[in-house]
Amino acid sequence: MTTTAESVTLDRLTALLSDESIDIAHRALWQLLWESEVRVMDLLSLEVPDIDLGSRRIRPEAASRAAALPDGGDIPISERAATLLTAVVGDRTSGPLFAAGSRALTWEEATRAAVEHGCAIHAFRIGGKRHRATV
Repeated sequence: MTTTAESVTLDRLTALLSDESIDIAHRALWQLLWESEVRVMDLLSLEVPDIDLGSRRIRPEAASRAAALPDGGDIPISERAATLLTAVVGDRTSGPLFAAGSRALTWEEATRAAVEHGCAIHAFRIGGKRHRATV
């Protein structure tokens, strides 16, 4: 499939996140890209303990490592993201958050999955920024 979307709309995001034929790790990644200012590579570098699902946030120390919030604050995540991440994490207590088997999902894999669904990987973040600017 050719990459056609440089920005993902809310309707398109909702359809993609509802498509259970798409690996849950990719759907969770796309949701976090949509709702946060965190860069793709920084999200891909997260480990399971970096996420506090109960408080629905990326822990401050992980946020600082990712340079997303230089002051060390945390990054809130939506209920939808927490639900997707709960499925991604399962019963794991360690290891890469976005895993392909026992290893971290790569940039190439993340990019390829987005392109297979007609989107550039950055289109999720751009779409989320545009959406937040209008609400």
